[in-house]
Amino acid sequence: MKIIHLSDPHIDPNLLDNIDSQERFKLALNHIVKNHFDANLFVITGDLTHFGKDESYLILKDILVESDLPEHLSPKLMIGNHDNRENLKNSLSHIPRDENGFIQYYTDIKDKKFIFLDTNLSGTDKGHFCKQRQQWLINILEESPEKKIYLFMHHNPLPTGHIKSDEIGLQQKEEFKNILIKYKESIKHIFFGHQHITTSGKYLGITFSSPRSTWSPLIPNFSETFRLGTAYTDPNYNVILLQNDSLIVHSEDFLKTNVNWLDYTVK
Repeated sequence: MKIIHLSDPHIDPNLLDNIDSQERFKLALNHIVKNHFDANLFVITGDLTHFGKDESYLILKDILVESDLPEHLSPKLMIGNHDNRENLKNSLSHIPRDENGFIQYYTDIKDKKFIFLDTNLSGTDKGHFCKQRQQWLINILEESPEKKIYLFMHHNPLPTGHIKSDEIGLQQKEEFKNILIKYKESIKHIFFGHQHITTSGKYLGITFSSPRSTWSPLIPNFSETFRLGTAYTDPNYNVILLQNDSLIVHSEDFLKTNVNWLDYTVK
């Protein structure tokens, strides 16, 4: 099974920091169509737009319609801190939501369940996962004891550097941690975005990964002080190769299209 994980396109009508987020998103989609037509699942983990405006969601919608993505790769769209929940629901009404109006849902593929979480709270860049959302997730996990679970969320559930510098990650870390501990035998991997950096590792025995932003990649922060930095790093998306006995995460630097393939002869 192949999964495409893209995050933080930050679509806006105007240039953002002299970068055309629309153009970069289009280039990423073209790269996916050209190289990963055989993928089984395509997920965009939030910050679909930069300011959460209706106009930006309509631009996003048009870009997706005009792309050559096959129907089976119609992306699972998620909400991030830069998004506006009501505008997103109004402009892209096909996106499922739970009984409390949060943009979280799931899809099953054979013995696997892919769960898409809502960590948005209006007016803040910090991630929030309230008791209603926690209970929704717990209910889904309780109903699926036989499934292999893969969680997708916008905000990082653990600090990606020094804990003192994790100003805008998930705020309910302990509550989320308790859920992970209880269901860690079923939860196989956590996918997130938000930080605009490529990172991977293991948390509570559960592996995790995140891609950079397709708009503006950032540099990891290893100090105790919260800071963000750019260095003209290439944007990317991740390609996950999932098998019964392995999960492999590759980074696709989609702006690098001039590839010199080495000519090896298989004997």
